[in-house]
Amino acid sequence: MSDETVHETLHEIDVDAPAGAVFDLVADAPAWPAHFPPSVHVERLEGDDRQERLRIWATANGEIKTWTSHRVLDPEGLRVTYRQEKSQPPVRGMSGEWQLEPLDERRTRVRFIHRFSAVDDDPRHVEWIRRAIDTNTGSELEALRAGVEDADPRLTFSFDDSVRVDGSAKDAYEFIRAADRWTERLPHVARVVLTEDSPNEQILEMDTRTAAGDIHTTRSVRICFPAERIVYKQIRTPALMAAHTGEWIFEEDEEGCTVTSRHTVRIAPDAVTEVIGEHAGVPEARALIREALGRNSRATLEHAATYARAPRDAGPVSAELYVGVQRFYAEQMRLLDERRAEDWAGTFTEDGVFAQNTGPEPVRGRDAIAAAVRQNLARLSDTPQQRRHVFSMLTVEPGADGAVRARSYAQVLATPPGGPTVLRVSTVCEDELVPYGDAWLVRHRRVEHDGV
Repeated sequence: MSDETVHETLHEIDVDAPAGAVFDLVADAPAWPAHFPPSVHVERLEGDDRQERLRIWATANGEIKTWTSHRVLDPEGLRVTYRQEKSQPPVRGMSGEWQLEPLDERRTRVRFIHRFSAVDDDPRHVEWIRRAIDTNTGSELEALRAGVEDADPRLTFSFDDSVRVDGSAKDAYEFIRAADRWTERLPHVARVVLTEDSPNEQILEMDTRTAAGDIHTTRSVRICFPAERIVYKQIRTPALMAAHTGEWIFEEDEEGCTVTSRHTVRIAPDAVTEVIGEHAGVPEARALIREALGRNSRATLEHAATYARAPRDAGPVSAELYVGVQRFYAEQMRLLDERRAEDWAGTFTEDGVFAQNTGPEPVRGRDAIAAAVRQNLARLSDTPQQRRHVFSMLTVEPGADGAVRARSYAQVLATPPGGPTVLRVSTVCEDELVPYGDAWLVRHRRVEHDGV
């Protein structure tokens, strides 16, 4: 931070709680998502009760940001200092500290100091960072006060639901990751909007039906760790919940895998009587939340298990079917290499989807796919070269209703006039193909680019 201007902010609040209780909450970083609105997920990479390294995901001005911080904890001095080891633009560098001052045995003054520099010292970046700090710190201090002043341990609770899957963790993970397809796969999901501006960082807005037929709208940030787990935090929760975080955990073994849905909820105490009734209390709220969230989680788990089990139940595809899929790809890729955008888009269903980890939004619908191909061809028109799409390492598994799941390595080779040929793109392509007469159409394609 020595080459840029260092800016400093100070925010403070007085709370009616002993300094030791306040310090405990500040020090327990993995618990922040259940208390602090901006925090999505915190992982302790290493450390002890005196120093630690943390990987933090949080929202800032509506965007998902992640960074690694080093913290020094001083319980005797009632201080926690931190320094971001790797910041994310527009932040160039960030450090600061929590300072706790006992006002008496029951009251504490909390000071939260940030010191930061901005990329290129750009005034717009400085303003963006100040706005994010002011917004996030204000909500964090208010949440800190609520957390230590109303410290009823019954308000925060966790629970798990698990299902045993006779299939691969990868397939179960893919069912949960592809939440944009839940309206067609889960009966309790009425509407889904999934955005992924950065790979494996999703924002999911969803309408779910309750047992009584009511619709609840939630909005979540999801962080995906491929084939292992998906962690999330609801940034728009039902009225009864002050906070809701969770994990989908995928554990594979020799016989299959276990998929677990884990919830951590903090009840909004002021909403209990309004939502449930004047005679209700925290126990009734816990029971209602456990039943509602558990019901939806168990339904999702069962559908994920069915999806992951389908390839094993159906057995291997026939040699004839496998060769037919190979022929489909040979013909489809030749259309693209021959720059026939409309014909290539015609190998997708009318409502087909093309998604990739280098783009923020999937392309939906045959017409939109054709337009995207035309745009890409126009972009490449000033660079004379012959491009070849090569599909290999193909696996084909049976799906539901005659569909198949196809997975292959896909590379793009480019040869300028006079050569040499170079590898431009290396990817994994995962398709859902549906039968169309004697051929196939792509209903859903996801392309994972290597190195992203």
